[in-house]
Amino acid sequence: MTNSQDLGTKAEVRRQFGTSAEQYLTSTIHAKGEDLALLPDIAGLTGTEEILDVATGTGHTVLALAPHARRVVGVDLTPEMVSIAREQAERRGFGNVSFAVADAETLPFPDGSFDVVTCRIAAHHFPAVERFCREAARVLRPGGRLVVVDNVAPEEPELDRFINEVEKLRDPSHHKAYRLSEWQAFVEGAGLRFTVAHRFTTRVDRENWLGRAATPPAAADQVRALLAGAPAAARDRFAITDDGFVLHKAILIGRKV
Repeated sequence: MTNSQDLGTKAEVRRQFGTSAEQYLTSTIHAKGEDLALLPDIAGLTGTEEILDVATGTGHTVLALAPHARRVVGVDLTPEMVSIAREQAERRGFGNVSFAVADAETLPFPDGSFDVVTCRIAAHHFPAVERFCREAARVLRPGGRLVVVDNVAPEEPELDRFINEVEKLRDPSHHKAYRLSEWQAFVEGAGLRFTVAHRFTTRVDRENWLGRAATPPAAADQVRALLAGAPAAARDRFAITDDGFVLHKAILIGRKV
């Protein structure tokens, strides 16, 4: 059951991404990241699959998967994102894709509707990832795969707190980057078989990253101060420099048996 805090988080997500949707259309992290090219193989696509992409944003994942699938549906909580994604698909002439406004935690599809569910660089905004995993498992057919790409926090509590504080200051719609051990619990709790398919890092240009989220000046200064004053363990793990740092990410698989 969705509580008032979750509703507030989702309202913040709509506000944040509704006002910055165009920025995510051209963001190199979202439009080109190394993981995007890996997804068709990691998802095991043969050209016959029906795919649901959750929190599709401006549609980068849908458009990357469409040539490798029979049908791809993209859903997002933010209408402005869905509108841009639909325009991009039409401009590129894809006839096997569609888009809709929908909540990741209450997917409007019958049980067993899809062969693959994807979610890329978005789950850290979800108030209840465990509900999303259960919904993904519900709409998957037997043998289907949930494929999640997202930022992951270190297992060490102090480093987990550090990166999530930085992320939350930069963008209040950030809920939490989870540890791999937490992801395993979510995925297995939904009845899926969990594996980590790939781990990688993305280099972040601090000022570009702050600008893309339209971080208010006072909060941006706090982010800069946190990074500049980071303890040695955080400086090392996140490769913090004067102008940026790295985010740790993973591609996770949940297989429905």
